[in-house]
Amino acid sequence: MSHLPRPDLFPPLVLLFGLGVAMMCWGSCGSRDSSPPLFQLLDATHTGINFQNTVIADDSMNLLSFEYLYNGGGVGVGDFNRDGRPDLFFTGNVTGSNLYLNEGDLRFTDVTIESGISTAGTWCTGVTVVDINNDGFDDIYVSVGGPARRSIYPNLLYVNRGDATFREAAAEYGLANPGESNHAVFFDYDRDGDLDMYLLNGGGFERSAVTIKPILTDGSARNTDVLYENIYSDSLGHPVFTDVSRRAGISFEGFGLGVGIIDANHDRWPDVYVSNDYLSRDLLYLNNQDRTFSEAADRYFAHTSFFSMGNCVGDVDNDGNFDLITLDMLPEDHFRRMTMFGPNQHARFRRAVDYGYGHQYMRNMLQLGEPTGRFREVGQLAGIDRTDWSWAPLLADFDNDGLQDLYITNGYGKNITDLDFVKFRQDAVDPFSSPEDVQKLLLRSLEQLPAIVLPNYAYRNTGHATFDNATAAWGLNQPSISNGAVYVDLDLDGDLEIVTNNLNAAAFVYRNTLREQASENGHYVQVELNGPPANAAGLGARVIVYAGATQQHRYQQPASGYQSTGSTRLHLGLGRDSIIDSLRVVWPDERENVLYSIPADRLVTVDYATASPPRVRADRPPTLLQSLPPLAFAHREVIAPSDFSNQPLLQHGLTTQGPGVTVGDVNGDGLDDLFLGGAYGSPAGLLLQTPEGSFEERSLPTEDYEDLGALFLDVDADGDLDLYVTSGGTERYADHPNYQDRIYRNDGKGNFTLAEGQLPTLLTSTATVTGGDFDRDGRTDLFVGGRVVPGQYPTAPRSYLLRNTGAGFEDVTARVCPALQFPGMVTSALWTDYNNDHLPDLVVVGEFMRIRVFRNDGARLTEVTDQFGLSQSSGMWNSLTAGDFDHDGDTDYVVGNIGRNTPFDASPDYPLQLHYADFDRNGTTDPIFSHFEEGKYYPTAPFDLLAEQLPRIKKDILYYHEYARATTGDILALLDTTGMQTLTCAVQSSVLLENLGGEKFAIHPLPLGAQAGPVLGVIAEDLDEDGDLDLLLVGNDREREVICGSLDAPTGTVLENTGGLNFRVVPSSVTGLHTTGNNRAAVRLSRGKRGDMIVLTNNQAAPECYTIGTSPAVVLEAFRPGEISATLQFADGRARKVEHSHGGGYLSQTSGTIRIPVGARSVTFYDAAGRAVRTIDLSPHQLSR
Repeated sequence: MSHLPRPDLFPPLVLLFGLGVAMMCWGSCGSRDSSPPLFQLLDATHTGINFQNTVIADDSMNLLSFEYLYNGGGVGVGDFNRDGRPDLFFTGNVTGSNLYLNEGDLRFTDVTIESGISTAGTWCTGVTVVDINNDGFDDIYVSVGGPARRSIYPNLLYVNRGDATFREAAAEYGLANPGESNHAVFFDYDRDGDLDMYLLNGGGFERSAVTIKPILTDGSARNTDVLYENIYSDSLGHPVFTDVSRRAGISFEGFGLGVGIIDANHDRWPDVYVSNDYLSRDLLYLNNQDRTFSEAADRYFAHTSFFSMGNCVGDVDNDGNFDLITLDMLPEDHFRRMTMFGPNQHARFRRAVDYGYGHQYMRNMLQLGEPTGRFREVGQLAGIDRTDWSWAPLLADFDNDGLQDLYITNGYGKNITDLDFVKFRQDAVDPFSSPEDVQKLLLRSLEQLPAIVLPNYAYRNTGHATFDNATAAWGLNQPSISNGAVYVDLDLDGDLEIVTNNLNAAAFVYRNTLREQASENGHYVQVELNGPPANAAGLGARVIVYAGATQQHRYQQPASGYQSTGSTRLHLGLGRDSIIDSLRVVWPDERENVLYSIPADRLVTVDYATASPPRVRADRPPTLLQSLPPLAFAHREVIAPSDFSNQPLLQHGLTTQGPGVTVGDVNGDGLDDLFLGGAYGSPAGLLLQTPEGSFEERSLPTEDYEDLGALFLDVDADGDLDLYVTSGGTERYADHPNYQDRIYRNDGKGNFTLAEGQLPTLLTSTATVTGGDFDRDGRTDLFVGGRVVPGQYPTAPRSYLLRNTGAGFEDVTARVCPALQFPGMVTSALWTDYNNDHLPDLVVVGEFMRIRVFRNDGARLTEVTDQFGLSQSSGMWNSLTAGDFDHDGDTDYVVGNIGRNTPFDASPDYPLQLHYADFDRNGTTDPIFSHFEEGKYYPTAPFDLLAEQLPRIKKDILYYHEYARATTGDILALLDTTGMQTLTCAVQSSVLLENLGGEKFAIHPLPLGAQAGPVLGVIAEDLDEDGDLDLLLVGNDREREVICGSLDAPTGTVLENTGGLNFRVVPSSVTGLHTTGNNRAAVRLSRGKRGDMIVLTNNQAAPECYTIGTSPAVVLEAFRPGEISATLQFADGRARKVEHSHGGGYLSQTSGTIRIPVGARSVTFYDAAGRAVRTIDLSPHQLSR
């Protein structure tokens, strides 16, 4: 696809497993750079800032009476005296709030008393700095909350008199809201030119914050946020704000801790994202452009944080789509995690989802924006998912390299999530004790709890939305309890300082030393917006800077992070670029300014008054794929008992693996037809293509089975395609008769009936089936992969090598290849001639399996995995797809894996381990997952979860802290390990397996953009008609344990083959691919002159369909009976081998036609003996194209 733009090039890395690979870090990988720290913590004796937000619990004010006791305060930035230097405002809870004026040289003067600001006796939370009356001076809006006995609830508005003195005027402006608010953000929601306000409310504890109950969506809950519309008062000479919440649709309850403004759907209207604490789910209020909003979080986010704290909007990968970070409280270290995770919550999680609370997981989230408006969550892949009890995320370019880095504050006044304390608190409630005595006991226990005092986190953006932990290297590793924070260029030298509001300690002011280090990589530009009269700072404007080969986007909204407001002066690092090619400002009304050839290292002021009228939006060029309406058939899991009930230690469910799909012409009309697998309790779909391009559904009752893999093949040699369907799942007990695979005989017209006696007894829960004539007798033989033993995961099930006798199939596994009887939990397999000896060999992959290769000598299959350098290739493999990606005449393979967007970083040196046996001798297999962390292997499951499956361990381990210190070896020492076996996963990446010839393979990880989740369905086709095979990848897994959560970031990925086995991710705005379902299999289906169609199956939904934008120059040619491979010869001398695969990918069989692109001059077809049986000349004088 050489004609496509190149925003995301990520070169593959060749790993020969025989040579080993470098270990990946599990946790934080600190920088080893020996240069001076980037930041220097300044002492209060220098800065003059001695603010300290002191909160001391006592009998009347404590965590028992007020759960938000230690939520802290914020920081506000503004130029309150208009001297050009940024000043600082800190909010205090019990402590009064303070105002500091910047005197230069990072020195400040406390002018709180002189300013007329006094918040004594008021529990101040968030601070928002805004010019509310459009007089050119920054004003201060303070949100107020706190315990009722210590707080005056109405919020405060300090209006600047023009001399850095203030008067309180909240009631006069209509903003003296009496609720328990946390923050406010000003924005022009109706695009009428003035600033409205969204107020974040977080109180309302009279309704339990953790009980699953119907969500109040009518605005009646006290903890519903408020939208105020700005209505100018001629009599008062300033705006007055009116509550329009209910009219506007701001009506969902929530415990709001963060609010961000983002244009989620790219319609250039501001939307509102609210991060909510506790069970209340995060909200996305989508602007309807008519002064109303619609809540749409579940349509745009597959999952969100659970205890969501602050949030921040930015463009972390410089792709022009704004991204979102939300924070949670997942600890980085194993000990703290294991003292926090409680009993198995799978059933409760499912109930919460049913009640509309969405999919929430306790970790930080990085939601990458897509051109389509949906978001992909990649926080674990980015390495920023676990920063403990976190509050403020700040996205800013701290090292001026052109990428937004990340700073996160954290800490808490008491470690109340320690489960040993929680258990003590529950046990301490003696029914015979008085409430007063219980209260005193609990208060004493609270006093004894330590605080969570940790360094804040700093992450350096390394590109492609990944980060390195730079906390220590940047000098930011001072332990603290930090809440609100801002970044701002306090000394106006071109780099960003950091200021934090700390609990029970002095505020931090970190000086950035980048400019003093005179780095050649540290160029920058700062942009100041002079907006229209009623929006002087240009809130809601977008700034786009083009310099060198990069573009950067900023959104003007200083109220961000947590309870804080940063500078309205936008800062962009430029790295080595000393000239800005262009700087574009798009104002909220879509008027624009564009400036060219700007020297770096300066402040650029842009005036709205000189803006040009809005541009006419150009039509988007056609995309590579065009979406089609979904097929009429929809997959349904009618009867799907939870696997987690029987085996609570599972990492994922086993009942929702389908549906599979297979393609073939079943009625002989020359058109490809479809079989789509059903589920236990729901029939399959047989769809016959009509000449008009629609599909006619035929009945095929399979609801007594869980259909997984399927294959069209001519079983009875009558010239039509019969159907083989595997029976999988775990809905029934092991060896149940309905695990028997099935063959359906075709009458030649596409009518199928169950054929008895064609198969031996196969009472295994199977998945994949793939066909090949391994004994060269002219009949298609089969390999059928066993997926799981129901209730006994991960015990290897039986797999089968079935020889086609002409009268049926016989099991020849023990005779032909005994190693294939129990190869593992097989997910995919492929008959393929990897060594070009005209004999189909077999490649088999699966969960916790190596990539296993079996050579065919004509009589037997022999495993050659180790000889191929694949001995350390164990992974959680899902799929296997063949293609000659490098035009060298042999077959390479794409192998789909779990991906790297997980909490684990497996490597050959430190793989994930899965120990299993019947440890307690109760007849059930007990799987113990184990990972390497902090130099040791630890059990992955929390204490209560492990004890649910193995109650025996509670005899030896009484406390959570004991379990948290126990290694995997310590746990196994408590159990009867007789007969224990261990499986490993050394590779998580999806890879391209390059065939080097000479019976050697090299593994190339696919680009990082393909590692954001599992890869199941794969299509290898020349999508852009340049002669190289490109890749289309899909896959999600939403039926997983609820701590790590769903693997559902992928929305479909297209990889362009740029030659030399290099692939790059193509943006969805170019491909047109954006899947929304729980994707499984992927196939191509020929529709003749209408172009090929791609079908992507979904669990619990209809398939998604796309057409490939095929030019008239593409020729489609079908394999004929007896033809097993072909060679495409190109005019430039390249040649590409094509194998006629019967099954492969993930539970799929794709079309038997070949797409022959422009540039191909001939195609030659070969039979099983390697003889050329026909050649099609495609030269212009032979074939009209």
